[in-house]
Amino acid sequence: MILFSILFLILGFFGLYFGAKFVIISLENIADRLNISHIMVGLTILSIGTSLPEIAISIMGGIDKIVGIDPNIDGIVIGNKVGSFLTQITLIIGILAVSQPIFVSKWELRREGPMLFISVLIFLYFSLDGILTQFEALLMIIIYFIYLFFVIWSERRLQKIKLESNYIEKERLDAVSFEPVKSPRKKSSTPRDIGFLLFGLIILVIAAETTLLSAHDLSKEFYIPENVIGILIVGFGTSLPELIADLTAIRRGSFGLAVGDILGSNICDILLATGSGAILINFNVPLIILVFDIPVLFLALFLVIYFLWSEKTLKRWEGSLLIGFYGVYAILKLVLFQI
Repeated sequence: MILFSILFLILGFFGLYFGAKFVIISLENIADRLNISHIMVGLTILSIGTSLPEIAISIMGGIDKIVGIDPNIDGIVIGNKVGSFLTQITLIIGILAVSQPIFVSKWELRREGPMLFISVLIFLYFSLDGILTQFEALLMIIIYFIYLFFVIWSERRLQKIKLESNYIEKERLDAVSFEPVKSPRKKSSTPRDIGFLLFGLIILVIAAETTLLSAHDLSKEFYIPENVIGILIVGFGTSLPELIADLTAIRRGSFGLAVGDILGSNICDILLATGSGAILINFNVPLIILVFDIPVLFLALFLVIYFLWSEKTLKRWEGSLLIGFYGVYAILKLVLFQI
């Protein structure tokens, strides 16, 4: 039984990855035809696309709770969002920095940095009573799209002055970020892109349900709280699309795309992904997440923002430190906070 649960969990992760990949391929092709810039793709299309596993987990978790398949799925769903956020800003960004030092512009830090803190504060404020209501979920979704519209407006404003080389140097902007995305794949037709999009979404739905049920079974088999499974296992698994997409972006020399995805995806995870499930039905937020995981998340955020702001570059040793931070957190979570 345990082996089957582990096998189906792994299959669920593969399904989430490939489902998101099919969706991202179709959206990248569309972005190619529309001449959308790298940084815009990173903050919108890619950040939402690589967050599709978290969104699918939330929606299917809400449906499972409504129909009674698993009324206590809250710990996995909420834990997945916090775990994915924490995994990305420590383990994932640490791996990216170790593979090659990455930099972020002042422009991005001034805009996305505060929003990262604001998004977690919004989640914390709404969760203080232990419940995320449907109304609060709606507000989270609205706040995310307001942020998204602000991103689009600010990028269009920046696009008008991008030719001023002195401004680009001052802000440490990645010039490649403003070039239109060129898909590495052959040109495709719109009907084919729509087909990829629908196929990817179907895979995501099936994979999300498989992941949820397998994670729930493992929680019961090993007597591990569902929030621990959600944070450490499901949170890690649903972060794999970001890791693979960002490593690919860095190998292509598109640092703006990689950094934009990390920042935008975290904001999307905590606001849009969480809200998309909680808008269907109220979710209970485990107390341990509020008193332990969220403070650790804030500490990790301060650490990452400090590293990026100090020299606008994340060095290899700083990336190693972030990986170590995640390792220590995971050990503490397993040993001390299984409640």
